[in-house]
Amino acid sequence: MNIEVVCSTVNQKNINFYRKLNIKTDALIVNQCGYNKYEEIVENGKKIRMINTDTKGSGTSRNIGLLNSKADIIVLCDDDEVFEDDYKEKIENSFKKNPDVDFFVFKTEIYNSGKKTIKVKEEKNLKVFNALRYGSVHFVFKREEIEKRNIHFSTYFGAGSKNGSGEDTLFLKDAIDKKLKVRTNTNLIAKVYNDSSTWFKEYDEKFFYDKGKLSVALFNKGYRLYIEQFLFRHKEMLEKVSKKEAKKYMLKGAKDYIERKKYE
Repeated sequence: MNIEVVCSTVNQKNINFYRKLNIKTDALIVNQCGYNKYEEIVENGKKIRMINTDTKGSGTSRNIGLLNSKADIIVLCDDDEVFEDDYKEKIENSFKKNPDVDFFVFKTEIYNSGKKTIKVKEEKNLKVFNALRYGSVHFVFKREEIEKRNIHFSTYFGAGSKNGSGEDTLFLKDAIDKKLKVRTNTNLIAKVYNDSSTWFKEYDEKFFYDKGKLSVALFNKGYRLYIEQFLFRHKEMLEKVSKKEAKKYMLKGAKDYIERKKYE
């Protein structure tokens, strides 16, 4: 079972960047840096590759990684992530014990301003209604199953776009919609030190406007219900903007996204 970490990053100076991630397997680094160059080294039996590219956007970066990986198992990774020493064994054992699972959402510890967040607290099969809270730092999947079903990341949403986050959520929903078996896994594989974000500023008008766009991308005709549920579940986001105003901005984003789709 060949495992490869696929890491999206920006403006790294050289391939030695991989060492800060504590990588113990093969790795493919997609470095968006304004020029095109390929680098490769082999150290301690693992192959580390870096694709330097003049493209922009997290979705584009991850798609380049998917297209260039030939591994059995892909582990998605951000550049602020540090893997546990035994992540390789945990991933191998999980797929061997659960051969019917195509896509695991593994436990990670996410640190932001000293606060630790753990989203995976139990093991369960995921459906759309309980899968929309996980980001790509949790994603480990069989490459061939993703490739077979033409699953890829949106380039309209995510860092580097004008439309906030959402590419991870759309990717996971697409995997579930296309009948992959997706399951959470409570084995800790990495810690993420997410003290800076390339897209998030604050819960302001644009944040809710972008979430309105995402609501349509996710649920099409069911977007209004998603908006209601989103505002009900995330009261902590309503300190600067009232619920009434947030809903107005989300509905405006949804309307504009629907109009855009008419001309595609």
